Amino acid sequence: RQAKMIELEQANKEYDALKKDLPKHLCESHDTICHGVRNQRKLTHALSRYHPEHPKGKLHPHFTRLSFPPQANNKAYVLKDTEAQVLNLGPKFVPPAPEQVLERLPKEIKIMQEKVSEAWRKATKTIGREPPIVKTFSDRIENEIRKTVETEKPKNSILKSTITLFQKLQKQKKVIFRQTDKSKVFHIDNPENYIEKSTTYMSRTNAYIEISTSPLREMIEQTDKFLRNLVTKKQMPQSMLDRLRPSRTESELPHLYYNPKDHKLGEPLRPIVSGMKSPLSKIASFLDRLIRPLFDKHTPYALSNSIIFLKHLKQFKTTSETNLYTFDITDLYTMIPQKEAVLAICEFLGRHGYRKVQGLTINTIKEMFMHILENSYFVLQLPGLKPKFYRQIKGGAMGSACTQVLADIYVRKWENEFVQQQQQQGELYLRFRDDVFLTTRLPQEQIKIFLSEINKKDPNLTITWEGGKTVDYLDVTTTIEIPNFRTKVFRKLAAQPYVLPFHSSHPIHIKRNIPYAAALRATRICSHSEDLRSELEKIRITLLLNKYPPRFIDKHIGRFFQDVTEQRTSDLLLGERHQAYRERTLEPEWKKKEKRKIEFGKDILLHFTYTPSLAHFGSRFHQIWQEIFEDTPLDDIPVMYANRVSDSLRHLLVKKRPSKEAIKLLP
Repeated sequence: RQAKMIELEQANKEYDALKKDLPKHLCESHDTICHGVRNQRKLTHALSRYHPEHPKGKLHPHFTRLSFPPQANNKAYVLKDTEAQVLNLGPKFVPPAPEQVLERLPKEIKIMQEKVSEAWRKATKTIGREPPIVKTFSDRIENEIRKTVETEKPKNSILKSTITLFQKLQKQKKVIFRQTDKSKVFHIDNPENYIEKSTTYMSRTNAYIEISTSPLREMIEQTDKFLRNLVTKKQMPQSMLDRLRPSRTESELPHLYYNPKDHKLGEPLRPIVSGMKSPLSKIASFLDRLIRPLFDKHTPYALSNSIIFLKHLKQFKTTSETNLYTFDITDLYTMIPQKEAVLAICEFLGRHGYRKVQGLTINTIKEMFMHILENSYFVLQLPGLKPKFYRQIKGGAMGSACTQVLADIYVRKWENEFVQQQQQQGELYLRFRDDVFLTTRLPQEQIKIFLSEINKKDPNLTITWEGGKTVDYLDVTTTIEIPNFRTKVFRKLAAQPYVLPFHSSHPIHIKRNIPYAAALRATRICSHSEDLRSELEKIRITLLLNKYPPRFIDKHIGRFFQDVTEQRTSDLLLGERHQAYRERTLEPEWKKKEKRKIEFGKDILLHFTYTPSLAHFGSRFHQIWQEIFEDTPLDDIPVMYANRVSDSLRHLLVKKRPSKEAIKLLP
């Protein structure tokens, strides 16, 4: 953390030095965009509503930790104030795009016609083309949507031109846009820096070898042959072959891209392999569904979320001798040895008495894992360079569905002795993926020696650790208090107060859930009412900085208070019964509504692109449906009108996908 702070200070000095050498008109945006909020008086007034006991001067944004609006991480381009404003909206922001709504509309209407026609034929038990009544309904809906959208006036004329400018700069290879790994804001850098960091990562891990041509055709053919051989040998049923075999027309070669880790020194890159349409993706997802439940069943110390972590903490009794440690396994998914990891899965299944899993023998499962690892190929196309093809020879692909469970079981074998020792001593040992949390009463020198010995146990696994009376783990800061822990929300040093901006072109129900979910998360994590009070204030500031109206924030955080305490104020939640109310929220099923499951064989689910002028079109849609289909066979058929959003700034600016020629089989 100290190293990151020094780096940030150095970056500020370099930026100030750069400003001195620039013309005045290029520096004007710095003071207006990068310091404080744009309307400090309004923010101060809003905060005073929640804290009337404090003078307004103390509620000024510069007196709080969250004293700035979200900022894009810019390393490459001097921004004008309008350009900075657009980038500071963040990757989640969806600009209003009525032209895209109209562009998508013919396809959406066609899909609607097909679904409604099919429902009509089923209800009337007829065979034929599109019924005239469906054509009447479709034309009516299309005309109503066009009429509504065409009257929508553009709210920000600068937004579209600025996005076009950024796309042009990226096409000219002058800048590259990415989304940061943790803070989820824009990262702007020179393409040369990305190429240099990519080269550094490749050489450091030594997990990839370059090949000369695209292996996609070979991957499809080898996978199809492998699956057919399993069926021939009666190791797998024919029905499974139909589900797992790859499609020649839809398959794509996985591609590697990077997200910058702005919370770490030097902002290294996190590698991610996108393989959703890989020839191996169906097998990988199947293996994850097969093995993951067994791992969870036999590994009670494995965490799936923060709620389970908090429950473990609540049951543990601390003493004055208790110390906390966390450690992280470096580059876990890339560094695990492939054959040893698969053997660890076979050993895990055998040790727990599984001779077969869903009809598949351990040997068949082993062969399927090995086929995935031995055929782990991808393409990498860096800015301005031709695509390069690679085979991964160590570890599993970051992004493959089965890599996680493969690594989990390999680490499970590695940590087994230490886990047993912790349990015998009555201490905690908890792991979430490659991050471990533990308690100990051993002296500091002794535990460091012990962790150093663990670090030497497997040359493929390297750990880094830190410890004391307070540690940060997952999204929780944990401090030892007797007889229990004190917990509060943890934010990384580089974290920014960024959520979906209020004026993003999203349906309102999505924005309503953001204050509610933030208050729920804070209540679950904060063990003391004073920490919760502080966290609720930070939530309000964050929402205000993202343009949420004060009344809107008050209403939907109040809705959470109502659900927990049956009062719309925070008085009871922050009072003497805080622990009792917190206990309610720690139940995973708390306030989960039982949603009616969609019956895809019967229900009609229709999606249309959202724009602000269509915010209330859902009710109009059902009104038209009722007018046309009343007293017809479709009168009682459930029909659901749903929204999809238009392209976000991330879709418009972050270009990670290689050229079509590099990832597809072309005719």
